Amino acid sequence: MDKYRYFEQINTYKLLAKHEVGQNFLVDYEAAERIVKLLDIQDGERVLEIGSGAGSLTYFLAETPGNIETIDIDEGLVSKLENDFQDRVKVQYGNGAKWDYAPYDKIIGNLPYYITSLLIERCLLLGVNAKSMAFMVQKEAGERLLANTGTKDYGPLPILISLLCDAKRAFNVKRTSFAPMPHVDSSVLLFMMKPNRDPDIEKTYKLCNSLFLQRRKTLFNNLKNYLQNADKAHQILAKLGLNEMLRPEQVTPEQFLLITKEISISH
Repeated sequence: MDKYRYFEQINTYKLLAKHEVGQNFLVDYEAAERIVKLLDIQDGERVLEIGSGAGSLTYFLAETPGNIETIDIDEGLVSKLENDFQDRVKVQYGNGAKWDYAPYDKIIGNLPYYITSLLIERCLLLGVNAKSMAFMVQKEAGERLLANTGTKDYGPLPILISLLCDAKRAFNVKRTSFAPMPHVDSSVLLFMMKPNRDPDIEKTYKLCNSLFLQRRKTLFNNLKNYLQNADKAHQILAKLGLNEMLRPEQVTPEQFLLITKEISISH
């Protein structure tokens, strides 16, 4: 089926969209093709699509030379895609919040708004072999995920993204490109994974989650509470030349990684 007819068919599925799982089907084939092209899928690469829905991205993924797999929690749409793509795509019923991302070279998805952060966190922490990832998210969520040091949205997940990826907003997608039409526009984020993943990344993420629980407290007070040891907190910050009066949002991702390494040494 050519792309024009295929995307006309997707548009008819808007009446079946399930609000409770955040289904908004992309009906703009040009946007779908652009998103898939971001990954530059090569022959034999193992690619996972999270939340394949009615097949907007799957259509163009199936045209690449990669080994394409999709997951979705809507059994009806899984059956549709099995029929649409047959042997060209491995279509699976699955929950992205419980999936193992380790086997994949590249990961892509139009992520439902209510579970965006959890899915990106799992992909980054578990997708240890991934070279790149492309996600479509609500525009405001994209801005939060790419937040810089010193801004109100800066926190553990933007820090994790910064440490693991060269991340950017590739382009925006208008709300009119979806059926049913959501209330906001979307952004497509591209994560190019950095080589030589640092073994302390996961520990750093856990540390950040703890230190940002009370983001108005000073770095020293948060670290003291985390370590249950004021002297050790003084020593670590002094060794790294970090001002004890900084707030967590004023500390760079690289500095959090160094704090984590000093904690490991001091233990």
